[in-house]
Amino acid sequence: MTDYYALPYFELQKAIYQKLTASEALISITRKGDEDLGVYDAVDENTPYPYVTISEPYSSPNDTKTSNIEKITFTIHAWWKDKDDYSGKRKVYEMLSACQRALMTRNYVIPNASVLSVERRESRVIDDNSPGVKHGILTMQYIIQNI
Repeated sequence: MTDYYALPYFELQKAIYQKLTASEALISITRKGDEDLGVYDAVDENTPYPYVTISEPYSSPNDTKTSNIEKITFTIHAWWKDKDDYSGKRKVYEMLSACQRALMTRNYVIPNASVLSVERRESRVIDDNSPGVKHGILTMQYIIQNI
């Protein structure tokens, strides 16, 4: 197909945000008293732990002669700070699991597009450069068809 279309990055990111902020499992881990749930596009050095960030989209075309199809990958980052290495890692594992459960559902609503598939590509937990900070990384891949 030769027509170009707008990539649905923003619409997909909004849908990801809505799914994460609606996850009761994630809310129970990241809520800080009466404050909002810690899901962000970007943070600064004053953002309190724990939190989740949605970042790093990239895509590759899977177009056919009759359809515009895009493979879009988003990376979700989970952050936890704890003096205890064991409990910090355990909490990040829980955060990644909650994110994955929330995002694997297929009922995404995206204007002018249809989500054909959702797949977890990769996840890992690493020690951050800051003492006591654990960093979880979840990579999700979406096959999106322009409609």
